Amino acid sequence: MEYSEIFIPVPSHLQTANAAQSAERMGNAMKFGVKGFEWEWLSGFKIALVGLRKSGAPNSFSALREELYALFAPQKNVPIIDLGDVELTDSVGEKVAYALQRIFAEGVFPIVFSENMHNAEWVYNAVKAQHKNVAATFVLPHANVGSVHEPLCNENLLAHLMADYGRELSTLNLLGYQNYLTSPTDVKMLNKQYCELLRLGAIRDSILCAEPLLRDADLLCAGLNAVRQCDAPAAVEASPNGLYAEEMCRLLRYASFSDKLKACYLGSFNLANDNAQRQTAKLAAQLIWHVAEGFAYRVGDEPAKSRMCRRLRVQMGRGQHILFYQSKATDRWWMSVPVDGTANELAIPCLRDDYDRAAHGEIPDRWLWFYKKLSAQA
Repeated sequence: MEYSEIFIPVPSHLQTANAAQSAERMGNAMKFGVKGFEWEWLSGFKIALVGLRKSGAPNSFSALREELYALFAPQKNVPIIDLGDVELTDSVGEKVAYALQRIFAEGVFPIVFSENMHNAEWVYNAVKAQHKNVAATFVLPHANVGSVHEPLCNENLLAHLMADYGRELSTLNLLGYQNYLTSPTDVKMLNKQYCELLRLGAIRDSILCAEPLLRDADLLCAGLNAVRQCDAPAAVEASPNGLYAEEMCRLLRYASFSDKLKACYLGSFNLANDNAQRQTAKLAAQLIWHVAEGFAYRVGDEPAKSRMCRRLRVQMGRGQHILFYQSKATDRWWMSVPVDGTANELAIPCLRDDYDRAAHGEIPDRWLWFYKKLSAQA
């Protein structure tokens, strides 16, 4: 398929809206998909923006793009192209799959945005077609799973993804959920399946506790309805409680700074319902900006691929030990967990606090949790 068979390019008036302003504005620093665009040209970029918009709604993301293009680009340059929008018609699934396949083939990182969350399944399918054992992290206001026997919708997206759990989907993490919006039965089921769940209150107490879960993700899917209503009034089913806007920005930057992340999806917003100050459009634009900045500052310090890590072996008694890795570049930490029945070990993201606990003779909770998970999956 050609580019023009899939995408509707960004209107020219949006592309040139900031032409008279600084060249450092995002809209002046990035490039745009145009009629006659060749897929091979993607190789000159690091990030591609893709909108998935409702049929017959050409202005769905105009406000988002206006706010994004007016922002100053990250200080560290990262080549970005806005490919435009794919219109949601009956054949859109095939088009999105092909477009993402071409984006991944050229080594480009896609940031996909849509009004709903269930379109994230297309991005997940594209990631799992490229990589085995996908780890997906969701930022949502609830941990409700829904029924896989019903047609795909926002309410049962997790059920459709969980159908792959233990095969293509190796890890599913949920951040920012609120207990009063979540079925206790679903929480128990997800815990039993060794999905990591982090409540809004835990993130509020220490946002750093979310960083290891985000660092481990291949795919990040964030719903703007995880943000409190006063910060994102146009979020779908907005709630008075939720993450602060700056907390959501920080979470997305944590994720995109990880070399492991392959794609980012933003959903659950309808800018037609935004307030006069375009608060939600501004937030969505700033979330994309933080993803781009995190990506720009990647350093490639994962233990398996880099010599930038110190190795620290902590003796735990009776000849047992835990091997920790500390990045010399970022001070991020990993620890090795043995894979039951093999001689292999898996380096999992952790915090300095886990090392400190081990150094004082206490097995870290995260180490025990992963040991049980890996043993159950063996």
